[in-house]
This record gives sequence, C-alpha cells and structure tokens, in this order.
Amino acid sequence: MSNHLCFTVRFLQPLCHGRGDGDEPEWPPSPLRLFQALVAAAAARWNERHRLTYAVPALKWLEVQPRPAIVAASGTVSSAPYQLYVPDNTADLLVPQFKKGIVDAAVKRTEKIVRPTHLAGDAVHYLYPLPAEGCSHFEVLKAAARSITHLGWGIDMVAADAVLLAARDADQLPGHRWYEVPHGGLPLRVPRSGTLDALMHKHAAFLERMSTDVFRPVPPLTYFEVACYYSPTVGGGAPPRPPLAAFEIQRTLDDRERNPSRSRFRPFHHVHRVASVAGMVRHACASVAEQMGYNRLWIDQHILGHGDDKNGQATTNERLMFLPLPSITPQGVSSIRRVLIVGWAGWNGFADLRRRLNGAELIDERNGQPVAVLAQLATTDPQIQEFLRPHRTWTTVTPVILPGYDDPDRLRRRYQKRLAEGTASAAHQRYLLERLNERLEALLHRAFAQAGWPSAIMAQAVWEYRGVGWYPGLALAREYQLSKINYPRYHVRVTFQQPVGGPLVVGAGRYRGVGLFVRCE
Repeated sequence: MSNHLCFTVRFLQPLCHGRGDGDEPEWPPSPLRLFQALVAAAAARWNERHRLTYAVPALKWLEVQPRPAIVAASGTVSSAPYQLYVPDNTADLLVPQFKKGIVDAAVKRTEKIVRPTHLAGDAVHYLYPLPAEGCSHFEVLKAAARSITHLGWGIDMVAADAVLLAARDADQLPGHRWYEVPHGGLPLRVPRSGTLDALMHKHAAFLERMSTDVFRPVPPLTYFEVACYYSPTVGGGAPPRPPLAAFEIQRTLDDRERNPSRSRFRPFHHVHRVASVAGMVRHACASVAEQMGYNRLWIDQHILGHGDDKNGQATTNERLMFLPLPSITPQGVSSIRRVLIVGWAGWNGFADLRRRLNGAELIDERNGQPVAVLAQLATTDPQIQEFLRPHRTWTTVTPVILPGYDDPDRLRRRYQKRLAEGTASAAHQRYLLERLNERLEALLHRAFAQAGWPSAIMAQAVWEYRGVGWYPGLALAREYQLSKINYPRYHVRVTFQQPVGGPLVVGAGRYRGVGLFVRCE
C-alpha cells in the first residue's frame, strides 16, 4: 500500500545557492521552494505562460496537504564566500536613453555575495503523507515534477520525479530526515491554502508591470506559512528549545519587612502545591496579557488553556506552559522556589510578557491575597540548568499523566477475580503483564509525540516507569495533588541515545507543570 507521495529532486552539481529568510543559505530547500518550482514547471509543461489552468486542481490539492517530511543529503555552507558584480535589472530605464542616441549610458551593477551550500549527496526527497483515498492527481503532479529544471538559483540545475512509496520504502531513503516540530528548529517556508492563487496573481502583476507609462513594482509573495523543521541526526538530540522565562518565587514586601532575617524565597511544597503554584502564575500572566491589550478570547486560548476540546481544554498547541521547579539538592528534591514559563515560536509578545511579569504578585485564590512575587532570573542559573542542560538520562519530578487509560479492558480486575477464585496461573499473569506493558508504553509514546518529539528519537529511547520516583524526596505518583484529570500517572525515567536538552515535559498536564523531567545523574 502506498503511504507517501514522494517528490525527488537531484542536483546535477553538488552545490545549492538558494537562500531563505534574512538572505541566509537555505538547506534543505523549503517545501515552498518545491511548490514554486512545480508551478513554474506546470506552466512550461502545458504551455500556459499567462495563466495556469490544466494543473490547477492538482496544485490546489497539494498546497493543503500536511507538511512533508524532508530527506536530504548533508549540506555545508561555504566558508569562503566570493563576490560578483551583476547588472541591475534596469533595462527598462536604459532603452529610452539608447533611443536618444546615448549609447554609453551607464549600466549599474550590484555587488552580490555568493555563499553556496556544498552537498554531500545529490538528492532531496519530500514525503507527503497520503490521505486514505490516495492521490487522484498523481499523474499530473508527476508530469509537472519531471518538467522541473532548477531549484534555487537559475544555476542550480536539477532533475526531478514523483513516485508513490510505501512506508517501508520511505524509511529506507538515504539522508538526514527533517520533521516538523512545534518550536525551534530550522524555519522553512511552506505553502498554504491560497498560495497558488497568490503566485498566479504575482505572475500577472509581473506581466503587467509596464502596461502603461508607469512602472508598477511586483509585490513579494506573502501568502505562505513558516514551519519549524528539525533533524535528530543533524541537530544531535531534542528539538531546539522554545522561548523561556525563569523567575524566583520571593516573599512579598510586607512579609520581608515583618521578617527581614528570613530567606528571600517563598517556598511551596513540591508534592502538594504544584497545581496551585502553576495556577497562580497562570493567573498573573493572564492579568499582564490583559494589560498588554490582548482580548479575552486570546487569553482564554493561549494562556488559560480554555477551549472547545474535551473537558473544556484549548485545541491549540500555541499555549504557555507553567512549570513550577522544585529545588534539586544533594539530598534530593525539595520545595518549589522557582518557576519556568515556556512560550512558543512566533509569538512576538513573549519578551514583553517576561519583562512585565518581573515583580508581579501571586494571588492565593482561596483568600484573594498576595502570597509571593515573581523576580526575573537568568536561565543560566544552576537550578534552572538542572532542567535545561543536555543529558542522556532524564527522570520525572512530577509524574506523567498518561493521555488515556492503561487498562481499558479491565485486565487487572479480571486477574484479581481469577486470583481470588484460585484459577490464576503464572502463564496467565505473564500474559496480562505483557498486555498492560504494551498498552502503557504506547501511551508514553503518544505523550511524547503530543509534546512534539519526533518518533525517530523516541524509537531509540529506553523507558522505565513505576509508581515511585527515582530522586530522593519524591512521593508516590498517586499522592501528588494535581488537576482533575482521571488518567493514570507514573514516574518515568528515559534514556536517549544522545544527550538532549530541556525543558522536557510531557503528558496530559504538561501545560501546568505535570510530567516535568530533570537530569538524572
């Protein structure tokens, strides 16, 4: 069965000159670059130089498909760029001078810095997951792909093709695999619904730029999206971390005046107060966001996590995470004295939020009185780094709430019944334990996938889970006073093949400080 539509582009020389945002070298080439090449190739293939018609349904189908995975050879940006001087595209201004007999009109030249990417191979593969009904436009897309002549600059000559691949064959493609991740990574442009219409509108504007005596500049293409891509074999671990803000939880000014000799910290119990600390910080963020001018709907969705999903939860992953951090000491885990707020890539207001939260009060919801204040802290603080610095083995300081039930078939109850009846056997017990273990590991994989971790990393990880934590000072998973989520919870220890950086937080309560991992020595 074919699971992927695969576009393969092979460079005829081991160089690529394409550039992305900020005029920086782009490797691998973005999905939008492939889409633009397909549009240009379709116009040439069916001789539709003024307006596309034949391939429009196929291209409109492609632009709304899920973002593709990319398999590409490694690329190294040249360490010795060179400089060219190329004529400006000013022929329209020179022709009137030539008509007047001014044959020595100056041709302006522009300085151009060339920084090619040197390729270790020749192929780039774009793997689009196919829907259940398959791809009815395959023949059109294949013909357009075979008409592509270059990808990047005009000197980046290529040969391309399109095939349908089964998942097993797609897994065997050689090269580094780039997956879309929710934050960090390499920003690459991707098409969206309406990109084809925007490209055709831009082409029409180009053809009509000199239709009158007035020159009309062609506007740049703006109808696209930017996705974050990450390769575990290039990046060496977890996706790059999102924007962070760290704070100490300090005593209020009134409390300091009454007790000047006490520590500046206002500690909270790391087992009983995780949910309440996360809730107070979340409330403070909501108040600051309202002062910044955000409306109630935006605050409900992106800060409070309210929405139309199950149990009234938000349906977007673009939400702030509030992570109360227990202190890590030589004796083990102790009280919460710091908090980490995790944003998402693309929100321009995060830096302003971080600045305004400095000095914000935490209000006890039971009596409406301030019980602590936030004081901004550098993420290089040693205690913060316990949750961020790359490491191979990580373990939970708050249990992971599974995204589902680990025993939906009531296997434990059936076994207990048979045990009471005296009909249970060792073989039957082993069978039930294997079933339960498979179910629980599948839920743990789902929890990491929902948190944005690529399956290629998690497939190589080693798992351990149990009711009690690995650090001294942790309580049993069932004893944590957490949000009203009825799914099972476990302490987890995971070991990766390569060191990965934090923050590492997964599970159904990850936006409220539950399922938080710390480095495990």
